[in-house]
Amino acid sequence: MYIESVKLKNFRNYEEIEVKLKVNNQEFNRIKSIIKKGDTPILTCNLIDNYYIPTHRDFCNEWFRIRNENNKYILTYKKKIIDNCCEEYEVLIDNFNNFEIILKNLDFKMKGSIVKEREKIMYKDKYEFSFDNVSGIGTFVEVEVKKIDYDNITEIKELMKLLESLKIDLKSIENKRYFDYL
Repeated sequence: MYIESVKLKNFRNYEEIEVKLKVNNQEFNRIKSIIKKGDTPILTCNLIDNYYIPTHRDFCNEWFRIRNENNKYILTYKKKIIDNCCEEYEVLIDNFNNFEIILKNLDFKMKGSIVKEREKIMYKDKYEFSFDNVSGIGTFVEVEVKKIDYDNITEIKELMKLLESLKIDLKSIENKRYFDYL
């Protein structure tokens, strides 16, 4: 489980509370069938996340990613504050090729890419479930609190209660980020 503080340029600011579950295909489909209700809108997208690291300093508690989502490029910088808690900042990139040249000139090199198919489904107007099929790694379910009603600790407790009510094994909570698989 991890919590992220998110500041998005050109988007609304909010704190993100999210849990990632590494699950097998059977559990992936079981959870999806519970969350997916008759007319629930499903957003489907293909994502390519390119991760970069600087060559001039330690970068073990930071992540620098460019996400390609339907040819829209989003730069994300994350910095670990404490276990499972990060600050996150995102900006849109309008010229990907020039930005890659800038990164190269600043001595950043690409660590690798994560390719995933994602389906997003809203549940109870509060939780966004993302069903990720990550190429070469496996299947994951991410659950993000989209409507924060309480303080972070209370929201985390509420999220854990939700997972338990859905009979999701809390041992499947994945502390690794996709970056850690590279």
